[in-house]
Amino acid sequence: MAGFSASEKIQLGIWLDDLRVELKAAMAAVGPLQPESVGLDAFGPELSPRTLSRSGRRDLVHYLRTRGTTLSALRADLGGRRLAEAGTLDVGLGRLREAWELANDLGAPHLVVAAGYVPDLAESDEKRARETLREAASFLATLSATGPARIAWLGGQEQPQTLFDFLQAVDSSGILGVDLNPGGYLMRGVDPMKALTVLSPRVTIVRAADHYRGGAEAPFGIGDVRWGVLLVALATLNRPAPIPVLAATNSDGDRIAAIAGAYKRLKSMRANPVA
Repeated sequence: MAGFSASEKIQLGIWLDDLRVELKAAMAAVGPLQPESVGLDAFGPELSPRTLSRSGRRDLVHYLRTRGTTLSALRADLGGRRLAEAGTLDVGLGRLREAWELANDLGAPHLVVAAGYVPDLAESDEKRARETLREAASFLATLSATGPARIAWLGGQEQPQTLFDFLQAVDSSGILGVDLNPGGYLMRGVDPMKALTVLSPRVTIVRAADHYRGGAEAPFGIGDVRWGVLLVALATLNRPAPIPVLAATNSDGDRIAAIAGAYKRLKSMRANPVA
């Protein structure tokens, strides 16, 4: 498929907080790459919804724009069992509301929520957790429907069909999106293309970290995720705006080199995914 171009369908970017350095240092490190967009941690020390003032929010948007990039997403991770614990659900949802309001103020079109593992219906011992997650999903769908920032549920921990059926039962209108995590699926023995096929009506953003099949994270392009094929499939989805595909990493070592390598490879694949 030489000559294939998905520039109008796919927006490439970087999860800047994965570099684990201060924002300005991170931007300086990736500046030569000229990333089209970046993603940030909504609960990071420089970006907390409770401490970042209105003027600080305006300054951040201006700072990113003057460096030739845009903010495509915020990520909100509460840690622990995330939204599966009934005793902490109200507090967690309150924090997610604040993160969503911050995303709207910053003009980020996506808020990625690491909600936690969705148990299968057959897992009777996890019935309470599933009900708590269902309550959370209903809240997030209602919230997402009231503003421009769309909430995306981070997938990859459970079977794709389990996640799709769970979200469909709560939100049949499709307000809640999904952050597709191909590496996470492959690590658990699930074909990422199968995951995309099942979840395609809801996929609004993609986490780009490579993995070995059934194993650990791999240097991007060395693992077993067929990124070129995935980019072609993503480019066929009918979306009103380009789908952000953000280079990411959880590996130890030189994170800047890992992210830079992933971003460069993604640009090459987007231009010619079967080269």
